[in-house]
Amino acid sequence: MNDLSSVSWHQDEPTMVSRRPLRLVAALTAGAWLLRIGVVPCSDVGFAGIATPRVPLRRSTVMHAAPETAIAGLRAQIHYSFAAEDGAVLTSTEGRDPVDFVLGETEILPAIEEAVIGLALGESRDMKYGDDKPIFGPRMEDRMLKVPIDRLPEGTKIGDQLMMSEGMPPVMVVEMGEQDATIDANHPLAGKALSLTVKLVSLEEVPESERVVVETVTPGDGKTFPSRGDKLTMHYTGTLASNDAQFDSSRDRGQPFTFQIGVGQVIPGWDKGVMKMSLGERAVLKIPSALGYGAQGAGSDIPPNADLVFDVELLAID
Repeated sequence: MNDLSSVSWHQDEPTMVSRRPLRLVAALTAGAWLLRIGVVPCSDVGFAGIATPRVPLRRSTVMHAAPETAIAGLRAQIHYSFAAEDGAVLTSTEGRDPVDFVLGETEILPAIEEAVIGLALGESRDMKYGDDKPIFGPRMEDRMLKVPIDRLPEGTKIGDQLMMSEGMPPVMVVEMGEQDATIDANHPLAGKALSLTVKLVSLEEVPESERVVVETVTPGDGKTFPSRGDKLTMHYTGTLASNDAQFDSSRDRGQPFTFQIGVGQVIPGWDKGVMKMSLGERAVLKIPSALGYGAQGAGSDIPPNADLVFDVELLAID
């Protein structure tokens, strides 16, 4: 069982935007856990890896034939539902806005993307996953975490669900002792046999202004890729696409950059592009302004609406 006695449980606070690729700068304590705590009802918590609606679909002013089949690179809107072996629906988007994501961009749970690929507009697909191939992974004992009582919100009791880092699923308090509590950080559906139903609602081409280009300079191992929530260590050099002016470099500082991927700690272009890199890979990320610092820019070195170029190297995945 992991001991989190050195972890400071708190809500992280927004800081001033820096020139680094951070959107929210988080203080990571010993044990590499950034914990955002708050007792919430399970119905209010989204599942890790399932994209949630973010912004209305943007439509290009150039007229194209509307795509009719789901393939990588297209933006899709879908409805989905998960059900238990007995048919009981566990979670569903029916009656809510459809989920919006780009196929092939690791923005959604792999099982959902697998079910959507190849669908025609309006078509549905049913998939079944046994407990030998759980969608949300197996239950793991090393995700049973021991936490000092004084680090938890006042009044916490067995059965309460606590939020960890942004975008990640809740953890459940399963045991309370005099000094320590045990929390289960496994996904609520980990290890369970499930059925998945998806329906393709719409498809759209993704405008150039919303695409991240990843150009490999030196290949990685080709098999070890980041997952949402992983702690990554990287070197990078950032320049403006317009004039190659450098605005920041971890290499110049001699200090690699460490962050958590896929949870909003970095600009969207990093969350999208780095997820496509394998361990040891060096690549150039070409990031449009909309996925960088947008109309606000960042400090005096990154003007508003600036497209960015990052020379990045993925050193470690934890």
